[in-house]
Amino acid sequence: MTAVARYALADYLRSQRFLPPLVTYLAFLAIFYAFEGPVLPGYGAGAATLLPVAVWLTLGLHNTEDRLQALVTAVNAGGHRRALFGKTYAALVCVLVLTAVALLWPALSAAHLPAPADLAVGVCAHLICGLTGIALGTCCVRPLVERQGYAFAAAALLSLIALVGRWVTPVNETVRVLSDAPPRPPAAELLLLAAWAVAMLLGLTLLTARLGQRRR
Repeated sequence: MTAVARYALADYLRSQRFLPPLVTYLAFLAIFYAFEGPVLPGYGAGAATLLPVAVWLTLGLHNTEDRLQALVTAVNAGGHRRALFGKTYAALVCVLVLTAVALLWPALSAAHLPAPADLAVGVCAHLICGLTGIALGTCCVRPLVERQGYAFAAAALLSLIALVGRWVTPVNETVRVLSDAPPRPPAAELLLLAAWAVAMLLGLTLLTARLGQRRR
């Protein structure tokens, strides 16, 4: 799985498909932190933006290869499921990098580090939204959705539903509790939302692997 992830990341970077979502995310971060203010609402806005960006990155990373190349990768990886999990792992690496950028941005712009407790809340919120984005993006990859236009439209729709639908995914509630801060949201609530995001990622990835295997 690690070898597939390294290959997928290298192929994705060579394709330069990462540039549009990366530039978009950096632009939003620049807007969010243009003025000084409470750090937790800023983390909430950054985490909310990470959701569609993670969906976008995941979709691009999985679909960088054409159909024939993807089949070769699956054979070398030992099966479609291994290839899918390897590329999902690569998407997770991308989300971790973006999370680090989002958390360091206010520290660099304001020239001081947030409180450790606030930083922990920010990490949790970004991971919740990032993992959910990877899960939703994985549902739209080939061979489940063959045409790129349809895949992008489906991914955009899922992102919108996740952001505005309360209790559909953990994203909406996560953004809500950070937008209302201070006070700082309870750790137990964030951990439950994080567990929900992890369960979504595992469940939807396994489901996508099974359905994709049937369509090949």
